[in-house]
Amino acid sequence: MKLPVWIYPIAIIVLLSGCQSTAPVMLFPPEQLLVAPALKGEVTEPETAEQIFALPQHTRFELLRLISSTDSIEERTTSVLKLILSYAQDGLLYDNAATKTASETIAAGRANCLSLSILAYSMAKELGMTAVFQDVQIPEYWTSELSQTWLNGHVNLRLQHGRALRGAPGFVLLAKDIVVDFDPYSLKQQFPEHAISVNRIVAMFYNNKAAVAFASGNDAQAYRYYQAAIEADAYYAPSWSNLGVLYRTNQMHNLAERSYQQSLTLDPSSTNTLANLAYLHRQRGEIAKAEPLEKRVMAKRRTNPYYHLMLGDEAYKGQSYDTAISHYEKAVALDDKNHEAYFGLARSYYAIQNNQQAASYMLKATRNAPSAYDQQRYRHKLAVLNQLTSAY
Repeated sequence: MKLPVWIYPIAIIVLLSGCQSTAPVMLFPPEQLLVAPALKGEVTEPETAEQIFALPQHTRFELLRLISSTDSIEERTTSVLKLILSYAQDGLLYDNAATKTASETIAAGRANCLSLSILAYSMAKELGMTAVFQDVQIPEYWTSELSQTWLNGHVNLRLQHGRALRGAPGFVLLAKDIVVDFDPYSLKQQFPEHAISVNRIVAMFYNNKAAVAFASGNDAQAYRYYQAAIEADAYYAPSWSNLGVLYRTNQMHNLAERSYQQSLTLDPSSTNTLANLAYLHRQRGEIAKAEPLEKRVMAKRRTNPYYHLMLGDEAYKGQSYDTAISHYEKAVALDDKNHEAYFGLARSYYAIQNNQQAASYMLKATRNAPSAYDQQRYRHKLAVLNQLTSAY
């Protein structure tokens, strides 16, 4: 979708918050903001927490076979780790838009970081291991799916070390903590991590499902998922911000404002919620309220290469290629390892028929790609561009 300069992404996919030692005080009781409005669309009941984490029977048998195959704790542990880590390396395809239960992930063979971490958690728990979900504090990062612009977050899983227990059949022993992460870029950058609860993961799952329903035009289903997310963890700030977006797009501006305020009470540092509130004020003609918020947002985002990458992507989709190139160049100036910005430059120059420049930037995208999948994808495009360039 085409966004004016003051509008920011309207929905969040797994925008995560670090755990806090004490729960913040809510501005409004949840029931005051969950008003069960009459919205368009049909509703099915959300997946239960048990359904989200349940493993298919054949996977449970496979795990049982692994831990029963030897009496050696070392061999048992090695086999189990190889199986779990295989999913992080090449066993499943990473799909940022695919939020699935553990069983659905096994069946589909693809999922996003949240769903893949849920699967790894369920496998670890089946084996009696101690596993903890972690919020990875990545910079604000946007992607485009289903004709929407999404603000992303990231989670991974920490398998904690433990002591061997005498006489415990099937026990798996880790000598040190192991982090299972399905995003090679996240591991490479070593962003700060914080433990989060299972209830928070459930709330994130529902937020992702709500976002897809919202993008598909099923507002009633989106509301039901946001309601379920708040029931799972009412202190997860993005649920309230996303609910506010749903209210705003349905002209329920007072509820939208209160939802944003609720979110900011729980997470005052959320740039995205500030941006959403600023846009609501501007939409209502409250310019004096909007402008200070917009300045705060821009002060945070102007040095974020992914913000300029998002603006470049929006300009590219609008066929404003010169504008796109300008934004991608700003992203590269802030982060000269940003393969997505180089790819943006490559496709923008290709769009204006400058194949030589396009090939040059595609080569840079290939050299900076963090995964074998991205490298192969860029190599294929580079080969095509080189053929086009040599033809003239």
